[in-house]
Amino acid sequence: MKGQDLSEIPRPAVPRLPDEHFGANFMRLVLHRQRILDSIERVLGEELTLGPIGAGPGRVFARITAKGTFGKTTGEDLPDPETIGYRVFLPIAVTFDLDLRVDSLTFEADVLLPLTLRMYVEEPLTVVWDITVPSEDEVQMTLKADKRRSAALQKVAGLDAELRRFIIKFVAKELDKPHVRKAMRIDLVSVIDAAWPKIAAQFLPNGPEDRISP
Repeated sequence: MKGQDLSEIPRPAVPRLPDEHFGANFMRLVLHRQRILDSIERVLGEELTLGPIGAGPGRVFARITAKGTFGKTTGEDLPDPETIGYRVFLPIAVTFDLDLRVDSLTFEADVLLPLTLRMYVEEPLTVVWDITVPSEDEVQMTLKADKRRSAALQKVAGLDAELRRFIIKFVAKELDKPHVRKAMRIDLVSVIDAAWPKIAAQFLPNGPEDRISP
């Protein structure tokens, strides 16, 4: 029995995608927001350790060390439709130890650190993540302290700003580590070459049973 001419089989009318739109669609659909958020959580880990640093006048009035735990990362698309990227929010629960030379205090803070992530493509086919850390005034920090601790904190001039700079510096340092910089550059040719057998198995015949005559 003669098979049907493939040219006679009706095909649904699907608009063709212009070549120049492929890259943008690829990044928005494959590197979607949740994948980006999950990736950032993996590269930063679960905890951070900071310090010790000097604080107060001349940075000799007190010494601060801190430990923090990252919460669930959230994010949203950047408002500019021409820019592919996300505004990412890192919540951090931080415990600060404040050494005042004559006294030691421990207090907690809730920190929300925003990052701006933009994606673009470099030749020949490498997706690059460009991550910008926030300015000091963009960092939201709520200190939790009773009256005694609040009075002690007020004696340390500029402590709030010091803590914000401290956390920004830590995150910037983390983002500059080799394993993070590696994760921020995706060579798609190498990735597809390595994954091709599994990709091909999805649409190429794997045996005689897949070669069915019409």
